[in-house]
Amino acid sequence: MENEDDVFARLYINLKGKKRKDEDWISIAKDCQKLEKKYNSQKILADKLGVSYQLIRSILSLLSLPKGIREKIQKGDILFDAAQRLNTIEDKKKQAEVAEIISGLPSHKQREIILHAKRFNDSDLSKFKKRVLKKTKTEKVHVAIIPLNEDLQLKLKKESKKNKSTLQQTILNILENWGSKK
Repeated sequence: MENEDDVFARLYINLKGKKRKDEDWISIAKDCQKLEKKYNSQKILADKLGVSYQLIRSILSLLSLPKGIREKIQKGDILFDAAQRLNTIEDKKKQAEVAEIISGLPSHKQREIILHAKRFNDSDLSKFKKRVLKKTKTEKVHVAIIPLNEDLQLKLKKESKKNKSTLQQTILNILENWGSKK
């Protein structure tokens, strides 16, 4: 085994440092595995690294994933969170199918597809992926807070009742009419 201090240093930097890791998660898991074998305990390893036992357990569980999925994790095509969620799918064939579909997607899309795959085991994931990736048209809405004196507010409320609309809709209609005249 390589120098224990080097492995500890690498793990400490990756687990305690910045969000973007210097190493891939499979390499981190292999380093954890080396030290776990030496100490014969995930809890002792977690204590020595100053991280939670659950984190060490989650990292080590990545090594139980099929080789093809581990390779995608190493390349960064499947992120740590998604890899953990993939690990909760018991059927290895289904794991591989989901891994192939989510590979390279942003983390929130990966999570959404994995969740769908777990909830609807027999669904067509490629169709669902298309739906997830479909651009949705979003409209920007800006909010203005306008102080109104009592008299103006009463006039606007009266106008709202007359038009059978909300105060907000009445103000919006006035502004739209004003904007179209300019």
